[in-house]
Amino acid sequence: MRPYQRFLRKWITTNLHVVSKENFANIAELELHEHQQEHAASMMYAIAEASFHPNYHCRAIADKDGVVGFLMYAAPGAQDEPGDYAIYHLMVDRRYQGRGHGRRAVELALAEIGKHGDVQRIWSSYQPGNEVAKELYAACGFIEAGVEEDGEMYAVWSPDPY
Repeated sequence: MRPYQRFLRKWITTNLHVVSKENFANIAELELHEHQQEHAASMMYAIAEASFHPNYHCRAIADKDGVVGFLMYAAPGAQDEPGDYAIYHLMVDRRYQGRGHGRRAVELALAEIGKHGDVQRIWSSYQPGNEVAKELYAACGFIEAGVEEDGEMYAVWSPDPY
C-alpha cells in the first residue's frame, strides 16, 4: 500500500453514529489536551440537554479504532428561523487529533443536516483565540460572521445556490 493510500484510509473510515447506550461510555472517556479544556463545553451536559430537546442530535465520531470524538448539531426549533441549523459541539480526543477526524466529522454533519432539505444556513461558534477551530471551519466552507455578545466568534455555512 502506498503512503497516500494509508493517509486516505484514515479519512474514509471516519463516520458518525447516533449516541447510544453502546457508545456512551466511550464518549465519556474522551479527553482533550489541558490547553484545550477552556475551549470545549461538557459533552455530558450536551447529551443530557439533547434528551430534553428533540431537535438536538448527538453523534459519536468513530473510525476503525472506535469512538474518537463527539459532535452535536441542532435542527431549528419552534422559535428559530426555519432552515437555521447549528453545530454546537465538536471535539476529537487528544490521542486522535491531527488525523482529519474533525474535518471529516463536520463534512459528514453537513451532509446529514442537508438531508433535512430546508437548510438555509448552518452556524457554529468558537473562542476567537481557537485557531484550530477557525481553520477547521474555514476549510469546510464556513465564513466568520463576527463576535457576538457572549464573546464567541460565529461562523456560518450556506449551501451552494446552484
